[in-house]
Amino acid sequence: MDFFKGVTGLYFALGVLASALVLEAIMPWRRGVKISLARWARNASMGFYSLILLGLLPLLSTYGGALIAQAHGFGVFNQITAPFWVTALAAIIAFDLTAYGVHRSLHKWYFLWRTHRTHHGDAHVDATTSLRFHPFEVLIRAIIDLPAVFLLGLPAEAIVVNFVALALVNTFTHTNIALAPAVERVVSRVFVTPHIHRLHHSAAPEHLDTNLGTIFSLWDQMFGTFTPSNHLREDEIFGMEGPEAITPDSFANLALDPFRKPDHAAIPKPAPMPLTTDETKYP
Repeated sequence: MDFFKGVTGLYFALGVLASALVLEAIMPWRRGVKISLARWARNASMGFYSLILLGLLPLLSTYGGALIAQAHGFGVFNQITAPFWVTALAAIIAFDLTAYGVHRSLHKWYFLWRTHRTHHGDAHVDATTSLRFHPFEVLIRAIIDLPAVFLLGLPAEAIVVNFVALALVNTFTHTNIALAPAVERVVSRVFVTPHIHRLHHSAAPEHLDTNLGTIFSLWDQMFGTFTPSNHLREDEIFGMEGPEAITPDSFANLALDPFRKPDHAAIPKPAPMPLTTDETKYP
């Protein structure tokens, strides 16, 4: 477990990212996308800023919280004896359910959306998009994850396992690849796939508030926010349009985006369905 801590944990995450970029080059879903090293650097900068923020505030990290809970005997798993695989699975499920709730909140309230808009502003979706999270959003997620750590008494090793799972899945679901149709149909019933998450990044407002899960697609199916991957078009447009778009997509604009409130600011929503002839008639 020590391998995934500190600097070596960063090396692991970079290795996952590099592998995903190679995979995109070999078997891309959308072909002909021009590689922009400047865009990759901008996306990576968001991940770097977040790493610095959590490094300066270690007690707000789930790993730091787990050490505190263990030292004081807080939480269920600090009161009982359970196999490691049980605590690791509990960590993955608990954090993924929490992430779904947080993600839904980020799309519901505008003051939270302003921290999440940075992620949706990417006009292309590839492995580097998995790094494009504003540090403010990362901080919000870290703070909201802490109660689960203390209530469940998750061991630090289980936090590390969740980090590994999240790094792998978050990168995979943003990667510009596609599963075989038969595999997609089976896997997407339980897990988030690149196509499932790609729909969530669509510029079409009707898809923006759907497919909010990170690892499991089950939460979306349970809470009515699931859109099947067969709705994805080959010419799907990604990113934000209108006043919410980040223009230009620069280092400064990404870093300062949560402070921006454009004219006619609003989370994009689908246009209301027009009334039918029968509905417009008075009784």
